[in-house]
Amino acid sequence: MTTLYNISNLTSAGNSFRAEITFDPAHPLFSGHFPGRPIVPGVVLVEITAALVSQVTGKDLLVKEASLIKFLHVIEPSAHPLVIATGSMLEQADGLFKVDLAFNAGDMVFAKLRGIRLALE
Repeated sequence: MTTLYNISNLTSAGNSFRAEITFDPAHPLFSGHFPGRPIVPGVVLVEITAALVSQVTGKDLLVKEASLIKFLHVIEPSAHPLVIATGSMLEQADGLFKVDLAFNAGDMVFAKLRGIRLALE
């Protein structure tokens, strides 16, 4: 089976991070979401958020809650083979990580996630 997405060129400085995300248009998920016009499901972007912060921190993290998620444009993997994720994170006193993140390609912003709280698995 192919991998749905790939994270590459992940860099971090202080509380900020940036990564390149590519999606495999041949992944079987896209044949059903949606036939004739495959798009990346929003839940996958939330999953990528946890994966990014997990890689930056070296901790296995899961999404515990989210304050605000805005999906502004759909990501069609064949039309947008490369998406940039930029974000910031802050470890809170309770041990959770609060994350703000955006997915974009050039000037097009696909999604904004604010107040995502991640906890250890």
